[in-house]
Amino acid sequence: MNKVTSNRRPAILCVANWKSDVGYAWWLMESYWVKISEMYAKQYDTLLAYPEINSVPEAIEHSDITYFQHTFRATSFDDIKRNIALIKKYNIKVLYLSDYGVSSPAFALYRMAGVEKIIVHDHTPGLRSKATGLKKQLKKIKANLPLLRADAAFGATSFVTRRLTETACFDASRCYTVQNGILPFNATATSKDRWHQLVGDTNAKVIVTAARANRYKGIDFALKTIANLVHTHNQINIVYLLCGDGPDLEGFKQQAKALNIEAYCRFPGRVNNASELLGYCYVGFQPAQGEVGYSLSILEYMYAGLPVIVPDNVSVCEATENNKTGAIYPSADDELAAKAIAGYLDNTDRQQQHGAMAKQTVEQCFTLQATHQALADALTSVVGRQ
Repeated sequence: MNKVTSNRRPAILCVANWKSDVGYAWWLMESYWVKISEMYAKQYDTLLAYPEINSVPEAIEHSDITYFQHTFRATSFDDIKRNIALIKKYNIKVLYLSDYGVSSPAFALYRMAGVEKIIVHDHTPGLRSKATGLKKQLKKIKANLPLLRADAAFGATSFVTRRLTETACFDASRCYTVQNGILPFNATATSKDRWHQLVGDTNAKVIVTAARANRYKGIDFALKTIANLVHTHNQINIVYLLCGDGPDLEGFKQQAKALNIEAYCRFPGRVNNASELLGYCYVGFQPAQGEVGYSLSILEYMYAGLPVIVPDNVSVCEATENNKTGAIYPSADDELAAKAIAGYLDNTDRQQQHGAMAKQTVEQCFTLQATHQALADALTSVVGRQ
């Protein structure tokens, strides 16, 4: 493991709120840390604090980032004092925090310890209630007090950026959108043998969801929709594939049995490199109750040439154009969700046309190159040129 040295060159500290081996879901943020390290190599050392270190992602291991174990989240004054000691010891001038609030009394103390810039990057999911009236005015004052506020807030999508201004009441001039993006991949890199192990030897049209197996991701709603497709719409040449494990996986299996759709569902648990089998699927179905405007899974469905079925919740459907790259149904309406999916099951030409447009949209707007450029532009505005 890399060890922190005692040199006094100015440093940027990136802070992770998850274990180093938490899994594939955080690869994009890891790529941002590497980009920061590369951008500012001549001016700053880049440090990375994990709350717990087990195995470390290859991207971090092969970078010039110096990583170590330190829980930076401050829940007590003793935590703040430990953070201040770290800031002073390693001459930290820039804090890059994942999923922190836009203001905190701790920020003022960190500035007194030598920090010059504080950036918070928000990629938390879900809707928030907009503040109004007196509450909005008080929130606005609190969020933008000098010394206590961050210098900038980055949103993972334009939805998140709007949420920063409308709900957190943060100054819009300090907000930047660093949109999610993905790398190109081979959507059929998985062997046919592995594919058959997951879904069986079938020619059925596969409806795929790649998500954690918990209720927040809307999997229970997805199963009701599949039941509607099978029992009401007589769509029996289908398979619903859930790629993901989680706390509610066994419950979903029991729900499928209770809905009498067990024969139409596959629950393999966590599937490594799930994107590499999307090319064998027919449509992507993301029934989540809240994302960040669009999840990486949605972008992966699109890049694989799949139309995407999503609810009209703005925290999920932002990347989908209704009747162009997919279908948007009213949230919580499993009948209309089933009709939206059936519209593709019954019309292969429409499925192919919308899938091709979905892939084109990702290639034009949601590449990793584009998101890294957005990150570089935002950092230049806040921290300065490299």
